[in-house]
Amino acid sequence: MDVKGLTRTEAVLAALLVVALIAAGVGWIQTGQVRTETMTKTVTTTVGGAAQTITVTNTVTSTSTVERIIAPGTIKIAVVSDIGGRGDLSFNDMAFKGGDEAVRDFGVEMVELISKTEADYVPNLETAARDPNVKLIVGVGFLLSEALLEVAQKYPDKNFAGIDTFTQSLAVGNLGKPLPNMLDIVYEEHKGSAVVGALGCLVAAAYNEAGGNYPYIGGVFGIEIPVLWKFEIGYKWGCDWGLKWYEQRFGKKAPIIGEDSRYGSGPGWANGLYCPAAGECWYKGRVLWTYTGTFSDITKGYAAAKPMYEQGAIAVYNIAGPLGLGINQAVQEIATERNLANGPPFWIGVDANQDWINPGFVIASMMKRVDRGVYYATLLTVIGKFRDVVAESNGVLTLGIGTRVGRLAMEGISVSTLADLDEFIQMGVEAEKLTGKQVLPMPPEQIRQKVTEMRSRVPSWVWDALTELESKIRTGQVDVPMVLTKEAVDSWREKLG
Repeated sequence: MDVKGLTRTEAVLAALLVVALIAAGVGWIQTGQVRTETMTKTVTTTVGGAAQTITVTNTVTSTSTVERIIAPGTIKIAVVSDIGGRGDLSFNDMAFKGGDEAVRDFGVEMVELISKTEADYVPNLETAARDPNVKLIVGVGFLLSEALLEVAQKYPDKNFAGIDTFTQSLAVGNLGKPLPNMLDIVYEEHKGSAVVGALGCLVAAAYNEAGGNYPYIGGVFGIEIPVLWKFEIGYKWGCDWGLKWYEQRFGKKAPIIGEDSRYGSGPGWANGLYCPAAGECWYKGRVLWTYTGTFSDITKGYAAAKPMYEQGAIAVYNIAGPLGLGINQAVQEIATERNLANGPPFWIGVDANQDWINPGFVIASMMKRVDRGVYYATLLTVIGKFRDVVAESNGVLTLGIGTRVGRLAMEGISVSTLADLDEFIQMGVEAEKLTGKQVLPMPPEQIRQKVTEMRSRVPSWVWDALTELESKIRTGQVDVPMVLTKEAVDSWREKLG
């Protein structure tokens, strides 16, 4: 939260008061609060990325209100990591970052429980649940789904949340109903994938304008499962949106990627687009894609990406976790062969900010904000709304672009920024202290400089297009398809390739 024009103490109190009053608007204030003092304050605060200016005129007892919203020393949260703990610069570090911010903003205490193997999940969750002051236990990653189901049933007085988990689906299948104390926090990956899909194809258009020959973007996927269909179709759809935006903006098709006959011909094809029905045309075949069948074999990431670059893909999206290191290997080989200091070729990071891994060659990352998942779960616990949200949502909280709970913006999907890069560089510095090993590929200042220079080479209209797309998604003017069935994915593949 960012509250402007106030001292740090005033900012914290004002932010908490804003949270309390917003909560009151949807019934979040607990009954029995005594209001005895009139306060009027205008504050500007950002919650979930959305700026809100609120004039507060209310009769409250300020110390009582703050004590009900923030209770230092009496409320604990516990974060149970996936394998590895702090220092992974990914899901675990993001989760602890969200916990650290909840400690700062809400005065809670955080207990960190590190899982070294999958056998640690249940014992760690139970250790947290046995602490009488722990009110919220967060499990990080889908592998904790079954462990959360087991432990949440044993401790019905505790709140449990899982990042990217499917515990409530298991509960319905095994018990016939969702658990009242469990919240699966999931993300709108299709929307973030649409934004980086647009980025990829618009960057191709920009470099082609300057004489480049980049007819494709690429995507390397892990195991073919429904959640990855969300990434796949969102990414392809975003490329189509970007090329149509280009055509509208400049009054012509994007060079090469917009009009070349290599993408298809015959029935249904017209002017480089596939038109299966009257008034419906798509930029089909612009995305090269491969499902590798693994989330762990880095060599398969390399083997999938290298041919895409050889065919002219300007950027390849990593939708396979660690396989991004294989994609990076393919990029680095090309960079070494051509003596390149910056891309293209590029790759696109996923989940966390991966721009630091090879600065100048990662055009951006599609970020699933695990930190916000932990932060929002803590907020809901502190203000007594957690179980109401569980009941209202059947135990599944979706964070994305433009998502809200009550009157609170709760977004969890974004494309990486330079500010995000600074946070991850700092995580890298901390990881080096923890492990005693080099994590960052070069000094922080050099990382920041190379990423800044790379982004400055991309025309401003590309970033303008992304801002417009995000805005239209947020306001509902644009509806990115969310594909979760085989029938739907086959239908979209027919349109987009």
